[in-house]
Amino acid sequence: MNQIITNLGNIIAAPPDPTLTQTAQIMELNLDDLWVLVAAALVFFMQAGFKVLETGLVKKEHRSGIGAKNLLDWVAGSIAFFLVGFAFMFGHSADGFIGLDYFFGDKLDSGKILIFFLFQLAFAGTALTIVSGAMSGRTGVVAYFIVSLITATIIYPVFGHWAWGNLWISDNEPWLAAMGFMDFAGSTVVHSTGAWVAVMGIYMVGPRLGRYDAYGRLQPTKASDYAYSILGVMILWLGWWGFNGGSTLEFNEDVVKIILNTNLSGAAACFAAFFHAYFFQNKTDVIEKIAGGSLTGLVAITACCNVVTPISSLLIGLLSGVIHNIFYVIISEKWKLDDPVGAIAVHGIGGIFGTLCVALFGQEELLVHSRWMQLGIQFMGIATCFIFTTGISYVMFTIIKKTIGLRVSPTEEKNGAFVGNYSQEIGIDERDDQKVAQVSIRISDKGYNIYNITEYLSLSQERRKKLIAEDRIKYMDEVGSVIPPLVAVRQLGLMLDTMKDKATAERDELRNKQSEFEGSLQHAGSLQTAVLEDENALKDLFEDSFLLFRPKIKVSGDFYWFKQISGFKVLLVSNCTGTGVSGGFLGMLGMSLVKEIFSTNKLLYPDKFLKLLDKKFDHSLRTRTLSAKLKDTMDVSVIIVDELKQKVYFSGANNDLIHTSSSGLNEYPGSKWAIGESSPDDKVKFKREVISYLPGEMIYLYTDGYAKQLNDNGKELGMESLNAQLKQVKDLDTEAQHRILTADLSEWQGTTMQTDDVLLIGIKLR
Repeated sequence: MNQIITNLGNIIAAPPDPTLTQTAQIMELNLDDLWVLVAAALVFFMQAGFKVLETGLVKKEHRSGIGAKNLLDWVAGSIAFFLVGFAFMFGHSADGFIGLDYFFGDKLDSGKILIFFLFQLAFAGTALTIVSGAMSGRTGVVAYFIVSLITATIIYPVFGHWAWGNLWISDNEPWLAAMGFMDFAGSTVVHSTGAWVAVMGIYMVGPRLGRYDAYGRLQPTKASDYAYSILGVMILWLGWWGFNGGSTLEFNEDVVKIILNTNLSGAAACFAAFFHAYFFQNKTDVIEKIAGGSLTGLVAITACCNVVTPISSLLIGLLSGVIHNIFYVIISEKWKLDDPVGAIAVHGIGGIFGTLCVALFGQEELLVHSRWMQLGIQFMGIATCFIFTTGISYVMFTIIKKTIGLRVSPTEEKNGAFVGNYSQEIGIDERDDQKVAQVSIRISDKGYNIYNITEYLSLSQERRKKLIAEDRIKYMDEVGSVIPPLVAVRQLGLMLDTMKDKATAERDELRNKQSEFEGSLQHAGSLQTAVLEDENALKDLFEDSFLLFRPKIKVSGDFYWFKQISGFKVLLVSNCTGTGVSGGFLGMLGMSLVKEIFSTNKLLYPDKFLKLLDKKFDHSLRTRTLSAKLKDTMDVSVIIVDELKQKVYFSGANNDLIHTSSSGLNEYPGSKWAIGESSPDDKVKFKREVISYLPGEMIYLYTDGYAKQLNDNGKELGMESLNAQLKQVKDLDTEAQHRILTADLSEWQGTTMQTDDVLLIGIKLR
């Protein structure tokens, strides 16, 4: 017995068998690889989910076409991503902008890199499928296949390199990732990229026939099978466990938390989308919204599932569901983008929100930067993706549209044919109430484009004759029914006559309005000239002074006013700004208010005067809308000169004053709040400056027109240049100052038109 115990002790005390340790490490290594491969399979299975979702949402005639295009997505993506895309995205980086190896499968020779390739290929396929759903029901198969190839070859891999180019080669420093952009599983890299390609595609291909009426109102469409769509959501939901969970690229303790966060966000989003649609959107399109809402929650959590808590995931999901419902309506009804499956709201808007959630909800210790710095970087990544993707996509779709055409023929669209016979006859549905609303033009044997009437009639007459002679045109009403050519041409002729008559009437109306406007300007200019005092009157008050006043047009938005009250001299300059009331007429209102305040010859300190002027100005515009009122403001500088005490009292409303003394130029900034602009505390909105002076020193009041004048190179003169000019001339007599400043301004302006009203007053104190 003792011997047995001794032997057991020896076994326990002995070092571990190296063979067993190595076996455990291999098993662990294989477990990581196996998990990524299983996750890749789950992501690939999302292709089936997209197919089922989309075929349930489109019209029954388009189900076979959308399914075939989902298959072609994968075909195009597999070939293009293997040959070129993977190399651009994950090869050794050229200055952080693009990868340069692994082309045509070179060096894809080990199990680990092949597993990584398959996982990333499944991601690329997801981005492509987003486009097919959004453009479904009217896009030609050849055109769409080209779009898939270019997206998988250039658009997705290049941006993907900027954000993820160091996932395989850790020494790479892709520029966006190096800045700290975080997108764990691709809210922006995958989902928004696909969505922005889809946005340009929807815009270029146009809406489905009959989706909008002649007034741009959304027309209802009937989905083929909502049960199919919900099944598609559930398949996608399962696939998302691999989409997000596999992005760890190993099977570690984070995987379960990531999957939990993913599930919670999707569930909360579905919950929020249902109740928001039920209570706040009149119970319209509820099934579409719970399906799209849940997917939006899954898209949003994709970027941040590794850095947020489960509670944060619930909150992200709740917000995602509401955001989806709002943009679901905006995109179709306001932006007029015909998105049959709601892909833009789900993947585009959801991708933006999810990428921002990294900074907004992520645990700060897990972020690359501080929260607000991280938010700025996330914004930069989102904007970069949008600009790059839409820019390339616009060029791509424009070329396709001009060469082979983007759409199927009207018959194929109505019948849902996948690859139709372009030579087939198109039946004509003759009805008395048919009106030409759109024109289908065969661009090539591969595709068509749809033009509205204005676009079609804007083509040259020679171009239209050639299209008709080559039998490339079919005229249709707003629901896509073909109209007999003779009937259509007669209608178009009447439309052209109407358009010519309308254009002539509009031209005559514009001429009349222009004459009225010029007459009003002339009258207002005469009134303003009569109200404003001239330079001689200014010299009566300030003996040694000058006035440089150059309105841009007949009625100036700048004005000045001066008066002597009880032995004190008051001077005011103002610049009226805004896009509500025109500047010139606003200036005349300002002058009337100034004269009203001082009509009793009661002297107010400058700050008290500005406060009263602000109140009267606000009251005068109270009948205007709040948005316009906030845009109508006046910048004002006002001084009161007490020559007995040799003091100047100054207050400014977003306007400054310059005082020259033996020490140089002294700038006195006014309040940053203009007249008519709200401030946090109106009680201290305007401040008062008391300036002591010696005889012979100068005071300059001005508006911003002088400093804003552009030269022939488009450069502003600027306040620094104005200050430098004033330093040079301040010791000269005021007539010389006026002459030099006027000449300098004209020399700077050159042949450029005057940028703004110019107002500058100089006073030599005594």
